[in-house]
Amino acid sequence: MKNRLLGVLLVALLVCATGAWAQETFGTITGTVLDSTGAAIPGAKVTITSTDKGVVVREVETGAAGIYTVPKLVIGRYSVTVEAKGFKKATISAIDLNVGEIYRSDVTMQVGSVVETVTVEAAAIQVETESAIAGTLISGAQVRELSLNNRNYQQLVSLSPGVSYGGGDQLFVGTTNPSGQTNVVSFSINGQRTSANNWTVDGADNVDRGSNLTLLNYPSVEAIAEFKVLRNIYSAEFGRAASGNVNVITRSGSRDFHGNAYEFVRNDIFNANTYVNNANGAKRPPLRYNNFGWTRHL
Repeated sequence: MKNRLLGVLLVALLVCATGAWAQETFGTITGTVLDSTGAAIPGAKVTITSTDKGVVVREVETGAAGIYTVPKLVIGRYSVTVEAKGFKKATISAIDLNVGEIYRSDVTMQVGSVVETVTVEAAAIQVETESAIAGTLISGAQVRELSLNNRNYQQLVSLSPGVSYGGGDQLFVGTTNPSGQTNVVSFSINGQRTSANNWTVDGADNVDRGSNLTLLNYPSVEAIAEFKVLRNIYSAEFGRAASGNVNVITRSGSRDFHGNAYEFVRNDIFNANTYVNNANGAKRPPLRYNNFGWTRHL
């Protein structure tokens, strides 16, 4: 009986671990290689290069229908190069791959020598046609450059359609505020309960399951590559939530060195007094908030 109980517990742990590992943190590039008449080109060599890192990350061949698919790619910028005998080499550059995205990159080859290269830049805006998931992507540039009263990324969740925020000016979000109360994330997505959301960082669960309202970790905005708010029709890998899924992806390295220094200040000298305080001859309430630091990453 004891051994059977241990076996059941082990299976349960494995199932839970599998669910945690299944959270999507990558993207996929797929497409069809055709000639100028629209006929499929099987056996074409497709090379996926990370332009952020300057390295080839995957090499595949097209199938009988001229289709190639390269899953599990880290988010970032890529180029796709296609080579086939009797055709000019074709390259599609500046492909920005986001988390959970299936990027379609079809290639039309031109007859000629393989030593000749035709280069095309990818469309600046990619329309999602491979998935029915309703989601909003918040880029790293938005996270770092949009105004945040406390340098906390979760306030930007409200940029998504169907999201309402029930909290106040949470200056101390992510810590314990002076009154001793732990701040919570009060977002309702598509009218659901604020406790019905799931939050992850790089695919790892990031919610205190006691209340489903308190986040365990608040990554620095400098460390976030992007995050995606999935509102409905998401796949089974995003389980455990009846409402939204907020999937945060942290920044990875590149071939170039980057760094910065910053200080963000909130102070009562920048604020106007309230009407009631002015009427009663009271001063502005004191406010001192200094958030400073530096970052460096490759």
